[in-house]
Amino acid sequence: MTPLRRMRIFSLMYDLSARSPVVVLKEEDGDRYLPILIGYFEATAIEMGLKKKKPTRPLTHDLISNFLHEMHLTVNQIQIAKIENHTFYANIILYGDGEPYEIDARPSDAIAIAIREEAPIVVHEDILADAGVEAAGPPGDTAAFGEELYRPFDKEDPEEFKQFIAGLRPEDLFPTDDPDAAGEGQ
Repeated sequence: MTPLRRMRIFSLMYDLSARSPVVVLKEEDGDRYLPILIGYFEATAIEMGLKKKKPTRPLTHDLISNFLHEMHLTVNQIQIAKIENHTFYANIILYGDGEPYEIDARPSDAIAIAIREEAPIVVHEDILADAGVEAAGPPGDTAAFGEELYRPFDKEDPEEFKQFIAGLRPEDLFPTDDPDAAGEGQ
């Protein structure tokens, strides 16, 4: 088993070629980034968690967090555990009554839960070595991703939202089973 590297959420971006949101994780003690394609709903859940926005009624990730508290389960960490055919896999590591539990999850859902539970995010070193991106410039510089491919996505900007809606294709809303079509096999 390869060592685990602790990560933090660096940003939410938009992948222009895949027409999909991307969560970018950054190595806490290093200069590598891990971009993971995610869905729009998960991007919103991650953003709400980062901004500590509380919905009037619990959304899915808030409901899961409430459930964990009621069942006296603690999220020890979430692990980005493997990548196969361009699809990332994650595990949520829980503890309850001194017993560990490992739950399979999509990385985006695991990250949204980790935010709410203030749990660490870790990635296996071999995944970071294979799919990670080295920083090209100073710390925090997103140029490593290439401005022609990624850019910050501001869904508060009405003009950008109009352009986004105008460019939607049916396959954006109804993904295929093709594992190359989306980073998480959505």
